[in-house]
Amino acid sequence: MRRPNLIMRAAILLLVLVSLALSSTLLAQDPSPPVAKPNGPTVQLSLIVTDSKDKSLNTISKEEVRLVEDKVEQTVLSVEPDVRPVDCGIAIDASGSVRRLIESILAAAKFIIVNRQPKDEIFLERFISSDKIERLHDFSSDVNSLTAALDLLQIEGGQSAVIDAVHTAGKYVADHNRNADRRKVLVVFTDGEDRKSYYNVEKLVKLLRQERVQVFIVGLVVELDRDPRFTRPGARDRAEKLLKTIAEETGGRVFFPNDQHELVDSVTQIIHDLRGQFRITYQSSNSEKKDFRKVEVNLISPAGEKRKAIVPRGYESKF
Repeated sequence: MRRPNLIMRAAILLLVLVSLALSSTLLAQDPSPPVAKPNGPTVQLSLIVTDSKDKSLNTISKEEVRLVEDKVEQTVLSVEPDVRPVDCGIAIDASGSVRRLIESILAAAKFIIVNRQPKDEIFLERFISSDKIERLHDFSSDVNSLTAALDLLQIEGGQSAVIDAVHTAGKYVADHNRNADRRKVLVVFTDGEDRKSYYNVEKLVKLLRQERVQVFIVGLVVELDRDPRFTRPGARDRAEKLLKTIAEETGGRVFFPNDQHELVDSVTQIIHDLRGQFRITYQSSNSEKKDFRKVEVNLISPAGEKRKAIVPRGYESKF
């Protein structure tokens, strides 16, 4: 009479074992929740906004900015006026090709110095060939001593080394106050004809990207057309291309004045850009790629307005 009970118990035990096996299988097949992808670096970039007349503007809102990094749209966290003090180098081409305009160049450089903000610091560089790149004055906020140093600048003959001069000035401005939260800027006056530099433009751009140095250039290329006996064929085209590349890669601007009036206007715009630009902050969605990341910014302009965003072409990520 006990045999049916044993059979019943065995059946119940078998059902329990089968149930446990099925439960384990189902649990094993249940997908785990996706692992959150880590964020990339928090990035800050300079931004200049210009209107249809190429004049910089003082107002922009975060909602008007669309930013793309390596073809992927990013979420902009903030767009704020960049009120940080500036470490600025003024580099002046002192080769014979700019002799006619040197007085205007010195007056323009003095105009920048006089209009500096109280906490800004400026150094002066004079350059000709690679072995004649020298500091006329170290970093200072003393307007009188800086302007007096400019009065000592002399023109010399030699093979212009524009790339080497900007490379030297860029590294020097980057090293000054390196651990402080300050903007790094160069303002360069040159005809842009590079005759004999040690560095090439690719190495120069890489340095400026890594050090976040913004470059503004007054390109006196009109001087290259004055006397063809002293310039090489295509010199002006090559000069304009070089100067545009340096400025655009760093989020700065280049101006090509044709006369003294336009030269004054160019420098006035640079001063306005130094005071009136913005800083974009966003957190990159890319947590993997190192080295260079390409950035593009577009603006949603109000109806009837044509505005342009000027930012560095990208940045070097060490993330």
